[in-house]
Amino acid sequence: MTKQDLKLVLYLKYIKTEELLTSKPLTNTLVSFTLFLVLSYSVIGMSLIQALGDENATWYVYLVLIVLVPLSLFITFRTFINYKLIEFGNNQIAIKYRVRKKVKAYPLNEVLHWKESIVKTGKNSTFKEIEIQFTDRFKVALGLREYSDYPKIKDYLEKRLRAKKLEE
Repeated sequence: MTKQDLKLVLYLKYIKTEELLTSKPLTNTLVSFTLFLVLSYSVIGMSLIQALGDENATWYVYLVLIVLVPLSLFITFRTFINYKLIEFGNNQIAIKYRVRKKVKAYPLNEVLHWKESIVKTGKNSTFKEIEIQFTDRFKVALGLREYSDYPKIKDYLEKRLRAKKLEE
């Protein structure tokens, strides 16, 4: 039995004993990326039709393909293939990749450190992100406007892992 299998067994054994905090990407974020990707893939399709059908296609058709294809593939991978749920509870943190059908579970003693980054982005707005690093150097980041239950997760980390918090 590998270390990862042991973590999964611990995760499944204790999943029912404490209420779990589950953080997932916000619906607004997913809708925004979906709209962007639908538009991008539509433009890519039209550009491909024009580039393949017209032997004298204009230069901007190729520019659109060069820019949009890698960008759309990157966003598709980052947003939908790497879609993850992060569960906090039972003295562990579990990261579930739904599409890839993969689970990483870490007991709280395997958290190397965590920090909250706050960046002022305008007169009245700030960007907040919690980054958690584990002993195997795996990192997970949760943004305030990207993931649900951010304040509850911050409180959970401050209660359970106050000693491992890095100050900025």
